[in-house]
Amino acid sequence: MRKIKLNTRTVRYGSLLLSMGLLLGACGLTGGDRGLAAGVQDQADGKYRAAYIEAKKVLQKDSKNGPAWLLLGRASLMLGDPKDALNNLQKAQANGVPEAEWSVPMGQALLVTQQYDKLLKTLSLDAQLDTPIKASVLRLRGDAYRALEQFDQAEQSYKAALALDPKDPQSLLGLAKLASIANKPDAAGQYVQQALTASPESPQAWVAKGDLAFDAGEFAAAESDYQKVLGFTKPDWLPQEHFYTLLRLANVQAQQNKLDAALESIQTLEKMSPEQPYPRYLHAVVLYKQGHLDDAVSQLQQVLKGSPNSEQAQMLMGAVNYAQGNYAQAEMYLSNVMGINRNNTKARRLLALTFYREGRSSQALNTLRPAVEGTPSDAELLALLQGAAAAGAGTPEGKAGAAGKKAVSSDPFAPAEEAIAAGQGSEALSLLQAMPAGDAASEARRSRLQVITYVREKRAGDAVKVAAEYASKHPQDSAAHLVYGTALIAAGQRPEARAQYEQAAKLDPKDLATLLSLGSLDSLEGRYKDAAGRYDAVLKQDPRNEAAMMALGRLAMVQGDKAGAIKWCKQAIDAAPKSPTAYIALMMLYSQSGQFDEAVGTATRLVEAVPDNPGALNALGAAQMNAGHASEALKPLQQAVKLAPEAPLYRTNLARAQLINKNTKDAQSNLEQVIKADPGQLQAVALLASVKLQAHDLPGALSLARALQAQADTKAAGFALEGDLYMANKAYGDAAKAYQQGLKISYDRSLVVKTFLALSEDGAEKPEAVLSDWLAKHPDDAATRMLLAQHYLTHKQNAPAAAQYEQLLKANPSDINALNNLAWVYTQQGNGKALAIAERAYKLAPTSPSVQDTYAWALIAGDQALAALPILVKAAKAAPKAAAIHYHLAVAQARTGDKAGARTTLESLQKSAAAFDDKQAAEILYRELGGAGAGGPGA
Repeated sequence: MRKIKLNTRTVRYGSLLLSMGLLLGACGLTGGDRGLAAGVQDQADGKYRAAYIEAKKVLQKDSKNGPAWLLLGRASLMLGDPKDALNNLQKAQANGVPEAEWSVPMGQALLVTQQYDKLLKTLSLDAQLDTPIKASVLRLRGDAYRALEQFDQAEQSYKAALALDPKDPQSLLGLAKLASIANKPDAAGQYVQQALTASPESPQAWVAKGDLAFDAGEFAAAESDYQKVLGFTKPDWLPQEHFYTLLRLANVQAQQNKLDAALESIQTLEKMSPEQPYPRYLHAVVLYKQGHLDDAVSQLQQVLKGSPNSEQAQMLMGAVNYAQGNYAQAEMYLSNVMGINRNNTKARRLLALTFYREGRSSQALNTLRPAVEGTPSDAELLALLQGAAAAGAGTPEGKAGAAGKKAVSSDPFAPAEEAIAAGQGSEALSLLQAMPAGDAASEARRSRLQVITYVREKRAGDAVKVAAEYASKHPQDSAAHLVYGTALIAAGQRPEARAQYEQAAKLDPKDLATLLSLGSLDSLEGRYKDAAGRYDAVLKQDPRNEAAMMALGRLAMVQGDKAGAIKWCKQAIDAAPKSPTAYIALMMLYSQSGQFDEAVGTATRLVEAVPDNPGALNALGAAQMNAGHASEALKPLQQAVKLAPEAPLYRTNLARAQLINKNTKDAQSNLEQVIKADPGQLQAVALLASVKLQAHDLPGALSLARALQAQADTKAAGFALEGDLYMANKAYGDAAKAYQQGLKISYDRSLVVKTFLALSEDGAEKPEAVLSDWLAKHPDDAATRMLLAQHYLTHKQNAPAAAQYEQLLKANPSDINALNNLAWVYTQQGNGKALAIAERAYKLAPTSPSVQDTYAWALIAGDQALAALPILVKAAKAAPKAAAIHYHLAVAQARTGDKAGARTTLESLQKSAAAFDDKQAAEILYRELGGAGAGGPGA
């Protein structure tokens, strides 16, 4: 695996995040009223909390005591609260403290809170100050100029400070940082060495020395320097400097794959300041290196909540999704990076590789071209992409950089991971097996990678064997049982997987990943109450856990509780107001319910939360189109395209909106632009083909489909599109032939279903055979089995229909549709099980009119018309146009003695002229009840 460098340059040279107060504790509290002099001594001794308390005590008696305000400000600064320090120092200034005493600490506070312009105005060069103080003021002004990128003024300030104090280490370090910014490492090193000679115990000088070593790739030396300074007993620095030195240490440990040590440092950082984004980002880097991709995503989601436009987090999120094979998600995040910074060549390279992995070679070449020097040919670019893919490209640096430059890795797992990424499972397994034994972390990683590879190679048995062996050797490692459980899931051994998950939970009852995994398994097995309990347990530990809330939303949706699903999505949005996941899910829920305006409102909130996110703007445009506001959709979609012009989805959606607005010319231009960049863009090709078909240009539409057929990666999709075009033209026989050609290339479920539908429309004999053949090879495909059962039911083939529904219920005993339809078939067959099956469906969906009707009809068949009657009254009221339900109501009314009511119901049917299967039976019943007219209801 290639190196992922944390971009700490802004932290070192610009104090980007120093404004966040760390509020770190110092030495122990001191009791009693000891006075201001004691507080000053405490401050000098590093007992900042004690100094703070003494200053507070003095100020309670005398709120105009300037020296007390000065002490309070100095103590606050050293306790990590620069904003409070600044307020206190300003009060010291207002209460007569001389500038010589407040200027340096106030300058430090202004620098830490990034008030650079104010620092330059406040720390005047005209003040009459002693030489040491003036030198410090000049150095602080240099720091402010450097943060403002006014490098010439910064250099002048540092040199002026050194003219007053030639051995001032901080000014020497300022010049070192300017030299680093100017890419002059030798000069920077000389300045750092001068600073160390002048002040061997200067923590800032040792940190600067480590930074230079880090930038040179000398990670062991950098680690040594950072550890040295962190070992100082009383370093002269602010708490923020300590925090970021520890952050540097964690980063350099990660670069050397000392992952256990890095995690220990990161956990310390997270305790010191839980809201800081950098430790979470670095935690994600380490998790990524360990192969914990889902956990890395969770950390990155937290980073993106607070920093939605973070290039690094978006970049790593793209890399993680790429490594997981989630190329659509990878494309979204990498396109966002490109929208933030068009000059990010690493993002461009990885985006090109993403397109290449998806078989979109043309778009990959066009994306990569600007990142490669000169004017390379397509063949040269393709060779670079092929080499990068073979090298296992997939990290923000290094692997992504393989497309266009060489990268070197010291990670012993890199070759195996490269083989996994390239789809070379056998090679990866050989490399993993040949690796010498390592430490505990290495062995855990090796085992995990072997399991992942076996699962991807569809060798679930081998995955289980490896995971079982590792878990048996590490019975107290909850993560080992978690991986074992995942392997067992892949092998279809759910009971065994549950045992492993429960063992992991027993070892670490509070582990959120284990609770979420158990919840997913419970949900998969229809144990919805248990699943909800797991997710609730997660929320008890982490009340703002977005993943648990979204899981509860999905759980509600599975159980038909849309209101509950909406509630959980809203709570997830409140918990993570800048995370798109919950917004998108809520929009889908609203759209599925026909609440299109509510979907638009949700999308609008998403755009307000992340205004420059092209994905959010695209979502808003799509929601507005669904709501029928196509003219309003144009603006956000145009903005999305402007921010991410190479993202095909956004341009395709813009074209769709333009078509609705009857702007065919611009729509066609956009679609052609997408297809030119990547002829394999299926959505754009299909939409353009539709445009041509509507213009009565079937040959032109078919030519687009056949262009897809000419490309190996899109050949099957080309035949599918050809079939779709023939279906739209009602040439069902030709459609079936095209679909069947596609099936020869790719035995795909969607093509199977389309073939069945085309054959059915064409009147073919036994069109369902194609479904039966598919199910013989894919017996767990519930959706296709339901389609086959429905076909049998529609054609009154009750015995084979019942067999299919019975099979469905073996896999999912709570499938309401299967229960309802099987009960109906059993009733038609006179099967005694009908009533029990119907009752099960009714208990699961007591307000569904079709379920009510089936249950009531089964009751009538069982001579329980009186029980059926109130149920049918409710069903008929809920479905006033369902003729069959009203006929069944008439039967129930007749059998319970309400002949007049039955006649009225049947006469209403007669007036509706509705067609239904039992129309003849309804006519007979009407005549038996003495109804007027010869024809009966519906005649």
